[in-house]
Amino acid sequence: MKKFLFLLCVLPVLSKAQNFTIQGSLPGLTNGNVVYLAGKSETDTLAVAKVENNAFALKGQLSDIDARAVFFPSVNRRMILFMGNENISLNATKADWSDVSVKGAEYNRDYEEFLAFVKPIGDYVAYYRNLMQGARNVMERDSAMLMLNTAYNIYQNTIERFIIMKKTSPASVLALAYTYDSDPNRDVLLLEKRFNTLSGDALKSGLTKNVQTVIETGKIGVVGTKAIDFTQNDVNGKPVSLSSFKGKYVLVDFWASWCGPCRRENPNVVAAYNKYKGKNFTILGVSLDDNKAAWLQAIKMDNLPWTQVSDLQSWNNAASRLYHIESIPANMLIDPNGMIIGKNLRGEDLEAKLAQVLK
Repeated sequence: MKKFLFLLCVLPVLSKAQNFTIQGSLPGLTNGNVVYLAGKSETDTLAVAKVENNAFALKGQLSDIDARAVFFPSVNRRMILFMGNENISLNATKADWSDVSVKGAEYNRDYEEFLAFVKPIGDYVAYYRNLMQGARNVMERDSAMLMLNTAYNIYQNTIERFIIMKKTSPASVLALAYTYDSDPNRDVLLLEKRFNTLSGDALKSGLTKNVQTVIETGKIGVVGTKAIDFTQNDVNGKPVSLSSFKGKYVLVDFWASWCGPCRRENPNVVAAYNKYKGKNFTILGVSLDDNKAAWLQAIKMDNLPWTQVSDLQSWNNAASRLYHIESIPANMLIDPNGMIIGKNLRGEDLEAKLAQVLK
């Protein structure tokens, strides 16, 4: 009983919400001027205060740590703060605020380091990429490509060092998000590896959930990850699940009767099936058709003997959307444990991969 009473006494203290306060005294602000804190956009107002006795105090409560902007409409200025629920002070003596000091925003300096060192290199990468894409001749393209590769390597090394040094800083999550957005390879596994090194307050950033979502969705269909199950009806209307093939090597083949390249690739797929069907290998065809008759006719004409499924929703096919299929033909090879071990294997590449794993 005593333990129970102790918990009742402690819980209200533990659940007490934390608030933020931004106090400031800055040249040019006079009594009656309005100051406000904005979140995701200029109109996303989080707190408003009037200047009194040549000072202001913004107060409120935040759910995470992120970049916010303090707006000073009367002098047409704004100040970015990377902040959470903290007691922050802003002070300056010079009219242009060049000597402004920020105290209390624990990770604001990390954010400023990101802006000063990481982001400019990322901008150089984008610049040289655009230069290469717009090159008028081979010499211009090769020159831009050389600069792009150099800038990209420096960029990746800078990101790596920043994250290693700032493992507990929410600014590192911002750096990761920026890195992924500007990476032409969109390496989601590298993003996950770097994200998993972070801890503490770094995971309280407003971008944390966004990055986690990008990782979760981006890993779907990536070689080296687990295949996500789906179920669609076969040609007889019977539900068939991808998971029902567990224990076998299965090639999930996305195609459609109206897709010329798919139909031209089908003889290669048939040859691979006939050669390896006795070695714990099969194929699951997923059609992006919306006309069942055309789908069935194509299966017959191309002599496709393996299981075929479709929800007859064309490009809205649920399985193709799940795996982010943007063009067909497309496929992925899954091992007996449900791991994706190959993607978009066609012709000789499909034969070589099957020969490798089905010895």
